[in-house]
Amino acid sequence: MIILKHFKVDDVSYVSHKDILRVLQRGLKRAGVDVKYSQGYVPHMLTYTTTPVPLGVQSVAEYFAVECNGIDKDEMLVRYNASMPTGMRAVASFYKDKNPNLAAIVTASDYVAVCNGNLPKEIENIANCQSYIISTSKKGQAVEKDVAPLIYGLRVENNKLYMRLASGNANLRADSVVNHLNEKYEVDIKINDICRISQLVGEEGNFIDVEELLK
Repeated sequence: MIILKHFKVDDVSYVSHKDILRVLQRGLKRAGVDVKYSQGYVPHMLTYTTTPVPLGVQSVAEYFAVECNGIDKDEMLVRYNASMPTGMRAVASFYKDKNPNLAAIVTASDYVAVCNGNLPKEIENIANCQSYIISTSKKGQAVEKDVAPLIYGLRVENNKLYMRLASGNANLRADSVVNHLNEKYEVDIKINDICRISQLVGEEGNFIDVEELLK
């Protein structure tokens, strides 16, 4: 099993997750990688990803796992980058005997959001609230959601907001948080100015970066 850490930036951030999967799999074919297939009635490539970022949000910490034959992680990195657009460039590759099942074990993600102007420091206090209700969208419908248990940290540095949010099975969308802040605090953060910078495994107070886990 080879796992690639790759980007989803620039124009690629506006490509849907399903289309990203198609690009990844077609890229493997162009690269001549001998990918393993499932043995079911309709065989499919044995590839795996983590929880996707919302459309328009950028990321420098996406992970793509591939079950394949006859190639080592370093050659995979070279072939992958030769067959992919620059907005999906891979920056690291890892080998594991078994599938680490990142989609199941990732519990949080770190984001940085750049504001057009400074941000009020009081935003950080949201992370200390016992309950904090925001309006989010679910299947096209506006719903009220208590996000306090899903916010692990907020830090303001001038015009940048660093967020540690729940990811995976319990997921808090970064764009939902930013939309709320734009309205409540009258700040100006565009969706494309949000970037996931790391994915994490563990529990609050004891997180480890996926990249460290894979080394």
